[in-house]
Amino acid sequence: MRLVAALAVVVLGCSPCLAVTRYVNAGLTTGANNGTSWADAYRTSDGLRLAIAASTAGDEIWVAAGTYKPTPTATRTIAFTPRTGIAVYGGFGGTETDRSQRNIAANVTILSGDLANNDPIITDNSHNVVRGNGTTNAGTFDGFTVTGGNANGSSASDSDRGGGMIFLNGANATIRNCIITGNRVIFGGGGTYLRSASPTFVDCVWRSNAGASFGGAIDMFTNCAPTFTRCEFSNNAANRAGGVEVFGTCNPLFTNCVFRNNNAGSATGGALYIASSSTVTIRNCTFASNTTTGSSGSAITTTGSTTRIFNSIVWGNTGPGGSTANQVAGSTTLAGSSNIQGGFTGEGNINLAPGFVNQATGDLRLLAGSPCIDAANNTNVDVNNVLDFLLQTRRIDDPATIDTGIGTAPIADMGAIEYQPPAGPTCDTIDFNNDGSSFDPQDVDAFFSVFSEGDCIPTTATCNDIDFNNDASLFDPCDVDSFLLVFSEGPCTPCGQ
Repeated sequence: MRLVAALAVVVLGCSPCLAVTRYVNAGLTTGANNGTSWADAYRTSDGLRLAIAASTAGDEIWVAAGTYKPTPTATRTIAFTPRTGIAVYGGFGGTETDRSQRNIAANVTILSGDLANNDPIITDNSHNVVRGNGTTNAGTFDGFTVTGGNANGSSASDSDRGGGMIFLNGANATIRNCIITGNRVIFGGGGTYLRSASPTFVDCVWRSNAGASFGGAIDMFTNCAPTFTRCEFSNNAANRAGGVEVFGTCNPLFTNCVFRNNNAGSATGGALYIASSSTVTIRNCTFASNTTTGSSGSAITTTGSTTRIFNSIVWGNTGPGGSTANQVAGSTTLAGSSNIQGGFTGEGNINLAPGFVNQATGDLRLLAGSPCIDAANNTNVDVNNVLDFLLQTRRIDDPATIDTGIGTAPIADMGAIEYQPPAGPTCDTIDFNNDGSSFDPQDVDAFFSVFSEGDCIPTTATCNDIDFNNDASLFDPCDVDSFLLVFSEGPCTPCGQ
């Protein structure tokens, strides 16, 4: 049997046997152009297409900073295709030996539909920049900016939707660390369109996409169950659903996401529009400054479907004339432990100004004293909700806030961003006279002797400075409070607490 297997490898080739890493660098001008190393990486804007075509299941493709096109031709129907089992990573400088060394922010890697390099003329751009159709198109794209898609083609070929990305018929791709921006359509899903597909999106941003009739950022239709974790939807626009449209028995999950400054027209749903037997679950998300000219659902509109909102903030979204009424519309909307402007029935819900750092500039962190701190329900903080929108640990206790949420402390905060209390003081060791004996009366004698500007006790000892709590203030009562609290085996606590 071993001989047969060995002969099969010789006859069939070894590409399915051993996964490899393939390298792509659009800026390279030398080398073998075969992707076997950074020195011989696939070159030109067509390099990524060549690398994907050469890869087999298990391979990784590392892509250096630069701009890549789906085709070197002018054919608008060609797109990058995710292939099942193949992971494509952007954000490299072109010298890395380990994937962890890449820097996505510094090494911007662009997938562009601008085939003729003549934007802002977009009539000749790709209809879709990334396109998956079927279960063989369920690969991974990680670390890219996807831009320049212009889906103004025919409805019959789905070339009128999903300008940035389109996933159809089980193309359950994994998309991480991607920015989908500046794409447009004539039907729906300016940034992304889903139909009978359930991709996974993690740490992605949809920004400034134009969705025409439905879904500025995303339009999903028929039996979709995608997940969105730590994703941002901002400044997208469509006539219905400025951010995301959910239609036709779709069941997406949004966790630690931010919806901000999305705009819907008269068909409502500034951030989200949910309809046609769909069920949307929202956990620890923040909806702020979304708008619509319609009369209902300045942030979220639900009709003929169910929306479940937990641990979230819905505040400062506006309808006609700047009205903040009807933040959430829909008789089958369920909410709990959330802060919804205007009030909403449900356990743990509040109607109090959330205290954002600066909503106008999009800084949706919570200020100290916010009623949303330690006010959520820990039941909805599971293994998929341990890091907030900013990758900070979820469930951080604020010692200055009385817990009003549900569960065992520490209690999670409402909204996408967990409040981070300022670091407390660091007190000196309680062995004030450094004699190797802690919590003994001589430390007390020595502390108060030095505090009264006397000698260290015993005089042969070397005492610490009198700024016991290290707040840069000497001989103040806070040092006495801190010393006595720590001496009684309590915590080092800021003065007055």
